[in-house]
Amino acid sequence: MVQNQTPKSGKDIERKAIDSFGILGSFYDARRDQIVKHHQINSRIQSSELFSSSPFCTIEKGPIDEHVNLLRLIGIQNELRLNLLLDITKRVGIAAVLNYSRRIDEFTRFFYYSKITRQERGQLVEESENSQATDATHLISTIEFGIDFIAVLQLPSEKKVSKKIDEILNKIRHTLMTDHDNPLVLMNDEEHLLEKLVHITTYSNISSLMAISNLSDILCCLTRMKTMVNHCHPLTYYLQSRASHITFPILSNELSEQIERYILQFRTPIKYLEASLNQHMPEYLYGHLQDRIYQARQHCLLLKDDYIQATKRIRQLLLTSNGTQLDIQQFDFGEQNVTLKTSIEQLMKEIANIEALVQYDTNIESPSDHETITETDSLSEMSNNLVTTDSAVEISSSSSSLSSETNPIPQKPVVPRSNEVYNVLLLGETGVGKSLFVNAFMNYLTYDRFDQAESDKTAVLIPVSFQMTVGENAEEKTIEFGDSDNENFRQRDQSVTQHCKTYVFHLDDGSKLCLIDTPAINQDNHNLEEIFQYIQHYTHINAICFLLKPNLSQLNPFVRSCLTQLFDYLGANISRCLTFCFTNTRSTFFTPGNTAPLLNSLFDSLPFENIPFSSENTFCFDSEAFRYLVARNQGLSFHPKEKSNYELSWSTSLNESHRLVNYIRTKLTPYSLTTGWKSIKHAQFQINHLIRPLVETVRNTLRNITLWNIESPNQSIELRPIVIHRPIYLCLSCPPKIIKVGNFGIIADVPHDIRRACCTSCQCSPNKHIPIDYLLDYKLLNRPSTKQISELKDQLAILRDACIEFAYFLRHVACCTKQNELLVQLIRMIEQETYICRRSETNYLNVQLVKELVQWKQRYEERTSNIISKDEHGNLNVIYQWIESMRELPMMNEQLNAIGKSQEILMKQHEIQPMQI
Repeated sequence: MVQNQTPKSGKDIERKAIDSFGILGSFYDARRDQIVKHHQINSRIQSSELFSSSPFCTIEKGPIDEHVNLLRLIGIQNELRLNLLLDITKRVGIAAVLNYSRRIDEFTRFFYYSKITRQERGQLVEESENSQATDATHLISTIEFGIDFIAVLQLPSEKKVSKKIDEILNKIRHTLMTDHDNPLVLMNDEEHLLEKLVHITTYSNISSLMAISNLSDILCCLTRMKTMVNHCHPLTYYLQSRASHITFPILSNELSEQIERYILQFRTPIKYLEASLNQHMPEYLYGHLQDRIYQARQHCLLLKDDYIQATKRIRQLLLTSNGTQLDIQQFDFGEQNVTLKTSIEQLMKEIANIEALVQYDTNIESPSDHETITETDSLSEMSNNLVTTDSAVEISSSSSSLSSETNPIPQKPVVPRSNEVYNVLLLGETGVGKSLFVNAFMNYLTYDRFDQAESDKTAVLIPVSFQMTVGENAEEKTIEFGDSDNENFRQRDQSVTQHCKTYVFHLDDGSKLCLIDTPAINQDNHNLEEIFQYIQHYTHINAICFLLKPNLSQLNPFVRSCLTQLFDYLGANISRCLTFCFTNTRSTFFTPGNTAPLLNSLFDSLPFENIPFSSENTFCFDSEAFRYLVARNQGLSFHPKEKSNYELSWSTSLNESHRLVNYIRTKLTPYSLTTGWKSIKHAQFQINHLIRPLVETVRNTLRNITLWNIESPNQSIELRPIVIHRPIYLCLSCPPKIIKVGNFGIIADVPHDIRRACCTSCQCSPNKHIPIDYLLDYKLLNRPSTKQISELKDQLAILRDACIEFAYFLRHVACCTKQNELLVQLIRMIEQETYICRRSETNYLNVQLVKELVQWKQRYEERTSNIISKDEHGNLNVIYQWIESMRELPMMNEQLNAIGKSQEILMKQHEIQPMQI
């Protein structure tokens, strides 16, 4: 039962100092457990006392289940724990341990240390004007300062090593507990053992401690800091209630614990599943397990969505109670959640089964990297070196145990209730407010009323940073919200969005609205290339939204250039899908202002007819209401008159959002991106995807001809393309790895990962790596090729002519490259085969292959100089015919299918749905 109480004056409420920037006299909102920033009252320190109590230090072993509560372990109070779990309170400082994303297993350790160093008690005098300025429930009256620190340690999976590390950890714990000023000196062998720690993540109320990832350094810092009483940060706030008229809901202990248990029973296993699938499985995505892992990922996303919806209902009930009493039945902890629990258990069992198979593959002895490996060695074994994996773990009793049988997951349908998918492309120049538009748009679709959005936690998909003027003195504040990924949200002169991403919203009828957010387009049009590359993987586009500012004195040249290139790529008929969205229109009374006649003049000057621009496809928004909601989440307060203006902005933009969605759904016809149109730019992208399959088909055809002529007409080599599940690269600097397929030496594809501009697989520069769309494996068949020798030679001639046509088109028609990309790939191929000849003892087949490749290159260059004079060369229809003929070749078709599946999977990874747990 929720008891709405008015705490008596002087009655303290204790809260862990999650946000350590509070001072005596700071306002505190106990409903959301956050400091109301930029508001405080006059106060003075009444007393300051040093503490000499012993520190608290403990070590908790993984794995954890719903019965092990990390937040309780670090001393966070009931109400605050619930607000953190429901994402009502921002997880910062030591509470950010909730965001720990790696898998927690039997080799995980939580090392927690806490010490109070001093206490300050204040004398507070609240001023009446501040009472009206904020609706905070409490004031900070007393602060305990000290050290609050937790390290999440991942030990190596060798049990003997982990046991020795545990002994060192206990030794460190004992030293810290005795409160000696002298730091523990570790022996060399102990230091060496601690270097074997797989991973260390630290969280603290002191930012400098969060930057340390070495256990020895952590020990030294903790020993030094506990004596530096004036350098410690707030550890605990004691809160004094403000006034008798302010009420807030206080959960009974019984109901609070029931809600917490309900959340943890789902959150804990879902976090485990996410970590298993995202960090422990990627290196096994190239073999026989790839389909099962992909299906498990889709299943996990569905479970996560169900969990998000369940916690959202709880959060809404708590935040909108408005002083009413809540009964436990309102939280619906009953039978409808049985399905979610059952689905989690099924997925746990499937993950355990997959990991058992992974462990079986891992146990198969693999050769040294420096040795030549045979055709029986799979690429999945070679890619194991990419990521250090922990051994499979036993799941706790609350989860499913490893089954001896492989039971596939009952798959929920991936498609929604309605099969309709509305793809909307967003285009705009830097500074137009595209990222703010996406964030605001999500909130418009989520909340029907402004008060609902204000009472709940503002949803932010893209990190935002903006200036806002607040208070009677018009003080300018910088507001930052959201977690930065690849976004430059602190650079005011740069686009926030650095790469294309798709934000997926589920509409009421089950259909999906996909907003394709793109990097801002400037005069150099550099980002248009990336945008065209991105959308070519979609089957259709429903709408293209140009985001513009109202009341412009002149249009940015990007608008003309962008429209021209858009029509060149997609054809003039794409104009029927155009819509125009104007941002920041409150100042123009929600109209396009002076920008409208500028657009009409531009359209009249373009060589394209019937570009629609009317009130029907024009929409006016204002993101100030969203800025207000974000600022409120940051603890800023506003005058009631300001709030009414923001509410008007909200309601108008909300109506425009629904009008835009209805217009897209009912008035616009989907524009197919797979059939019915041709363009130079589209052909360019198609050819780029053909280059690697083309040259690999040439090389393998020559291999089979060589086998036929020299070794045996009853053997052949078959290409085995492998779908990839994440962006991978080949390093051009690392020594190639040679595998043996029969007596042929072949350089294997060794996938590399590049993260944050660094390769995680080698020390070579990122510019020495090239991206690839698929991996190639090889199989020696004890049967002849399906084609006769004469047919193989005819196929080589066709491939040569296709290469010539494509190379000319790219250089002289599309004008997208100064060099012959196909010839560059061919030369690289000859260099690879020459390398094999030098390194391999049995190389007679590769020696012959080098000769064949050199002769083929010479014929290619001779033919190129002769064919350029033909009139039909470079004709767009002819190019598309060549593209189609290449797809019909079986060896080409298999590689192109792998590219298509890889791109489909990678596109899914660029889709973002508004769900966090």
